[in-house]
Amino acid sequence: MTLAALLHHAPLLVSFDIFDTLLLRRVEPPTVLFEQVGEAALAAGLLPASLSPPLFRLARQEAERRARAGQPGGEVDLAAIYAALGFGDPAALTALELALEQQAIFANPLLLPVLRGLAAAGIPVVLLSDMYLAPPDLIRLLQGAGIGPGLYRRLYVSNAEGVSKAGGGLFSRLLADHPQIPPDRILHLGDDPLGDVAMAKAAGLQAIHYVPGPGLARLRERERSVAGLAAPAEGLPPRRAAALAGRGDAADEAEALEFGTLVLGPAVAEYCRWVVAQCRRQGIRRILPLMREAALFTPVLENCIRQTGGGLTVTPLYVSRQALLPLELAGIDATTARHLLGTRPHLPWDRLLQQAGGQVPADLQPWAGLTLEQLLATEAAGPALALFDDPALQARAAAQAAETRTLLLDYLAPLLGEEPVALVDLGARGSTPAALVRLLPAGRQRCQIFLAYAVADIAGPLVDGIGIQVFAGQDAAGQTLGRILYRSPQPLERVLTGLHGTTLGYQRKPDGAVVPVLADPPATGTEARLLGLMQQGIHRYASMMAAACPADSKPANGFAALLPLAAALLRPTAAEAALLGGLAYDQNDGTAGEQVICDATALETVRTLADDPAGMPTLALAMGLRPALAPWPQGALTLLDPGIFQRPADRLGLEAGHGPVCRALVARLRQQGVTRFGILAVGGEGGMGPDFIRHARESGLEPAAYADLMAHLAPPPLFHGVPVQPMAAMRHAGLPLVLVTLGYASQLTALMQEGPGEPPPLISLRRG
Repeated sequence: MTLAALLHHAPLLVSFDIFDTLLLRRVEPPTVLFEQVGEAALAAGLLPASLSPPLFRLARQEAERRARAGQPGGEVDLAAIYAALGFGDPAALTALELALEQQAIFANPLLLPVLRGLAAAGIPVVLLSDMYLAPPDLIRLLQGAGIGPGLYRRLYVSNAEGVSKAGGGLFSRLLADHPQIPPDRILHLGDDPLGDVAMAKAAGLQAIHYVPGPGLARLRERERSVAGLAAPAEGLPPRRAAALAGRGDAADEAEALEFGTLVLGPAVAEYCRWVVAQCRRQGIRRILPLMREAALFTPVLENCIRQTGGGLTVTPLYVSRQALLPLELAGIDATTARHLLGTRPHLPWDRLLQQAGGQVPADLQPWAGLTLEQLLATEAAGPALALFDDPALQARAAAQAAETRTLLLDYLAPLLGEEPVALVDLGARGSTPAALVRLLPAGRQRCQIFLAYAVADIAGPLVDGIGIQVFAGQDAAGQTLGRILYRSPQPLERVLTGLHGTTLGYQRKPDGAVVPVLADPPATGTEARLLGLMQQGIHRYASMMAAACPADSKPANGFAALLPLAAALLRPTAAEAALLGGLAYDQNDGTAGEQVICDATALETVRTLADDPAGMPTLALAMGLRPALAPWPQGALTLLDPGIFQRPADRLGLEAGHGPVCRALVARLRQQGVTRFGILAVGGEGGMGPDFIRHARESGLEPAAYADLMAHLAPPPLFHGVPVQPMAAMRHAGLPLVLVTLGYASQLTALMQEGPGEPPPLISLRRG
């Protein structure tokens, strides 16, 4: 939301909701704050030691419900809520929650410029909130977040006014206070479909529903499913703001931008923030990210350094497996050649021979271009490998290794200086930075390697005394995600490296300086455009991270940061499979050419799994396929069968939410050709109704009426923007009715079958 977009509505007064609009929280869902209050209260001795933070949250929520029930309008303040709690010191708990609320909030960086622009333009602003915080407390929270009284004219809070947005009274109060302004020249922004949109429009105001697009909710559902039933609350404070930043993206750019922002952004930006924090803790002032990833890491690292007080430097380091390969050719022989080719499964044997300074004789030319695996299946394997035992070739290789060593050390010397340095790479084995550490004098004492993720192969360098830290290596869960990324690293690596050429080697300039020799950037045309958009998304997340995370706050843990990407790799959507599967990748080891991630070979390799998935452990079998044939088998399978991973996940419902049931109901509506319908539900906000309404709207369906078996939990006129009707009236509404419940389906069915005439069509997943 920009100032220009807002002024397009020609408002004479602008009204903003506060929480989840002007103020965003660093914890989601907001009830996580109550657990933090419980944890802090336990530590301070304010609660019985037997009361866990989750139980305190339940008690805090019940106390609020009881306090509201005791007031005619249901509006109460925080002091009244804690007065209704049967334990603890109400005043101390109130003060503690206010203090933690202040720590949890930050001003929406997208709307702060809008507020300032409105003030400069002389357009008055008011703030409206359905909230239990008293106005003085709310004013202090706003002030602490950088929204001072000079940016708004008046604050309307439901507990002080005795009326709410959700009931319409707060908008009536606003209009009464501004009789000179026509209602349709007042613009209201907020996130709640009832209180901020439906009721604002009912009062005659213009309204903007200020929420992230549906992508964020879908991603979170998938991540909860992948993480399992005990998935923790999301630990990525910038993500909602980053999603809000994408509201105005162009349709032909939105998909790539969203993936870069919400999936790749946490992995890259949070990793960089962690690296900076670790370097500060260890007194490392010089950070050297390895190219090609350094092209994107460097500006993110520099922003993190600026935000936390400066004093560190970042310099890209131009190295690659290909540039370091000559070092491994010293002492080359048939055995060493076989080992090198085994670690580079795509590298043709003759290419290695040429790099060592040899030539393929005429009698072996028919077998040129074969990989080691292919070569070993032929009669030429012995003679071909024997070429590496030639003393003349070994001498040339040794000379080349010595020259490369000299050039590389001369290139590194001015960059490394004499201080401790951080070598920052993506992952997963740390072989390239470890090779540098072994090469450098006192490398083990001076260098610390940082990796985003790793696999068991890093045990070798660790045992050799090389210092390595892994962002996602702090616990078993993070290490599991690292293995997922290691199985299919190509999508992430291509986004980070595709716009820059690899380092081919080094050359000495006439002035004696050594500079890297670079290849041309591999990505061109449409692919380069998509990579640029995804990188733009990563930077968008990083910019929101700067606003959401205080300089002294703890970085996100590796599991939370890498989970969105791991979940996308494990269970991609059809759109993600098309976006990422069409990217190319290179081996960066001297192998010529590139391969498309989900090319015809990959599709053919996974086809048998797609054709006959019944009773088969499809995901396990897919990940066990040879990476050389199917680099990202889940993406290839999804291209062949878009629902292959969603269907079993929905059957299990592992996200411990309503998503699978809602999607199944939507699918049933589509199967029956129903686009407009009524909803019979149970439990109001605590039931399945809100999630189902969202899923239905995302699918282009129209919920036209809503009735709740617990009518007091969904009072009229609207529930999430859907007109509320008495349960008895739904039988004659002339609509097919969806039973958005499982446990109460039989009871609702009986209610609709009572009375004269034909009962309405009922749509449900099961009866009982």
